[in-house]
Amino acid sequence: MKLTIKYSLLLVSFGMFAQSYKTVSVVDNYNNWGWNNVLVAKNKFITVAVVPDAAGRMLQFDLGKTTSLWVNPKLLGHKFAADDKVKMQDWRNFGGYRLVPIPVDNFAVNSTGERTKRWPPPVIMGDSPYDVFVSTDAAAHQLINVSSGIQNLPVPVFDRTTNTFSTVLNYDEQLQYKRCMYIEKGKSLVFITHSLLNKGATTIERGLKITSQHPTRSEPQLEDGENFLAYIPISNKDVLPNGKSFEIMLTPQARWNFINKNRKPLDKNNAEDVAKYFNRGTNWKGEVAPGVYELHYDYDLMGGLHFIAAKSWIGFVDKLKKTAFVTMFEPYSKKLNYEYGANAEIYNSGLETGYLETEIKTAIHTLKPGQRFDYNEIQAAAKIASTPILEVNKTGIITQKLHLTKDGIAHGAYGVFIQGKAIVITKNNQGEIIKKRTLGNVSPLKAFIFDAYLKEEKAVATIAIYIKAAGDLYLLDSVDVTSN
Repeated sequence: MKLTIKYSLLLVSFGMFAQSYKTVSVVDNYNNWGWNNVLVAKNKFITVAVVPDAAGRMLQFDLGKTTSLWVNPKLLGHKFAADDKVKMQDWRNFGGYRLVPIPVDNFAVNSTGERTKRWPPPVIMGDSPYDVFVSTDAAAHQLINVSSGIQNLPVPVFDRTTNTFSTVLNYDEQLQYKRCMYIEKGKSLVFITHSLLNKGATTIERGLKITSQHPTRSEPQLEDGENFLAYIPISNKDVLPNGKSFEIMLTPQARWNFINKNRKPLDKNNAEDVAKYFNRGTNWKGEVAPGVYELHYDYDLMGGLHFIAAKSWIGFVDKLKKTAFVTMFEPYSKKLNYEYGANAEIYNSGLETGYLETEIKTAIHTLKPGQRFDYNEIQAAAKIASTPILEVNKTGIITQKLHLTKDGIAHGAYGVFIQGKAIVITKNNQGEIIKKRTLGNVSPLKAFIFDAYLKEEKAVATIAIYIKAAGDLYLLDSVDVTSN
């Protein structure tokens, strides 16, 4: 295997931490992708792959054999220079897990010198190779660290009328993005910290939009997007600047135009065409459980929605494989400023083979020269028995909330992120434990359904399910029986 000096030194350092649990390896031509020096973190449940030459993107996050990330087959093995003179058709979207600096409305400059948006997004942070190294922290986690080059802003815009790029007279922002991530033994959790650094000489206001692009076909030739779902928690107590709790960023005319241009000719005088295609798509299912909304992939749609996440999670489900991948992130704060007032988005892309994006957004931070902000995220995966996703915590996913029926049956359904033993504990009104019982082994690779007869346990006030692993108890779900 051909390694740079940096990697050689780091591999030597692994021997210094022989007592730690080794999770990371460096692999050439991993998955026949065509890139070298791919960093692969793996345990018995999940596999994560980070590609330095593909802008440091995570291009794999699998639970067992089920993948959560779409990879663009047209760009396998490609590597792009750090040159921001790119046109719309030159967007190099490797797929997977990517990021964009926000606000997007002002990171470019047009031919008249006005700040504007541009697509493709800035290349140094989004397309060009990253520096990557592996380190070990005080807790013996092996960290995959990535670092972009210095992103100068504004970036130029291509003018079709003059067939030239706009001239950037002054780069007044210099950004650098860094990320560190690690996994642990016996868990399907990926712990991630994002950092945005102001490397320039002026105060800036910037944040990050962090995106996972998900697959939407069970087979390449199929259009079965109804099996690939996104779940989002929304409350009417949290509203966008327009007073709505969410906003669909697509009009019927925009959808009509997209299909007419990219799929097949449409006729406004054809009633069947109008009924079928002059709408915002058929994939938005709305509220499927209290406070939880669902949508699935629609092949004939290009658009999305943004919202305030009422709870700090967003989920993607492969319904055919009964597998959920969720992102947990920092809670929304009314004291902070967010792009368009939203901290999360869903996007349905009709490009390439099609993908469904789940997106989270940091607040917009004011950064003085030399300052940075950090943003924490956890990604996790589990097998589930049913949908929808109702709640998510660091122990698992709840698809049926724990409850006690009148005949004394306690019931709940879950996906778990931690290998261990499930334990149910019942307590009385004084908080004293009535009974503690072990239910059996659980793992991320098998949905966990809880059914137990509790009628013999008198004066039950609370029921709680924990996962016990390595001597620790992790709370999965609980119910206050007295409030039922």
